[in-house]
Amino acid sequence: MDSPFVLITPAYNEEKRLQRCIESVAAQTLLPLRWVIVSDGSTDRTDEIVKEAACRHPFISYLRLERPAQDRRSTDRITKGIVAAVMAGVETVASLDYMYLAKMDADVTLEPAFFEKVLRRMEGDPRLGLAGGGIYNVGAPGGFLNPEFVGGPVRVFRRECWKSIGGLLPVGHEDATSAASARMKGWTVRCFPEIKAYQHDVPRNTAREKIPVCFHLGQLDYIMGGLLSFELARSGTRMLKHPLFPAGGSMLLGYLWARVRRMPIELPPDLLEFMQAEQRRKLHEKLSWRAVRPGASNV
Repeated sequence: MDSPFVLITPAYNEEKRLQRCIESVAAQTLLPLRWVIVSDGSTDRTDEIVKEAACRHPFISYLRLERPAQDRRSTDRITKGIVAAVMAGVETVASLDYMYLAKMDADVTLEPAFFEKVLRRMEGDPRLGLAGGGIYNVGAPGGFLNPEFVGGPVRVFRRECWKSIGGLLPVGHEDATSAASARMKGWTVRCFPEIKAYQHDVPRNTAREKIPVCFHLGQLDYIMGGLLSFELARSGTRMLKHPLFPAGGSMLLGYLWARVRRMPIELPPDLLEFMQAEQRRKLHEKLSWRAVRPGASNV
């Protein structure tokens, strides 16, 4: 299979998870031309682990960045750090002749033929610009399994798609903005849940862990220009999942808190309009489905 690809992994203080990730990629049936692991200002043994791995595997490359002080204080500081690390890694492979660019988090492991299977799907559809497999949480329910959305933990971009969207945006949920950007540019976005990746050490479904996470997610929804009506539906759906009510309520409070504080919305105008139009369409489809489903009341 002749599908050259490069892989970029941002890693911040990942000494407990990184070795497992490295072993998973090294065992792939299709290896990357280059795997750039970017230590994003780590203060633990992350750098040492990457350097040792680069000595064992010629395709691994080590890069270190320092986190700007302003990014450490921002609401979407995690997004800014991830995006800066990924974009810096991409710059280092600019001279390589590759067709696909993959981004993978350091707390992820893959089934042995993950990249081979995803790239075969992309080779079969020239308009498939962004693809990935199902992301299954380890030790907690859930994951990223929606066929029309590719979760942030591991994604594969066609190089032409990556160029057309200009890479990742350091705003809000960078996986959501990159998927929307690809669709806006006419590319297909697809997840294949039968191709499996596993994300480790995700928050458990306890109120103590979920409430602060959901509050933060609500803030990110606002600074991405999310519609209030869509956030009400999104948080309402979350209230029906364990832990009941608190997590979804926290998400809505985070959104309203950001709205009251008038946090800046930094998306490009065309992408903001496109994403809001998608939210309106999804709300319309949901309401239409409820209106016509068997047994539904018209009152």
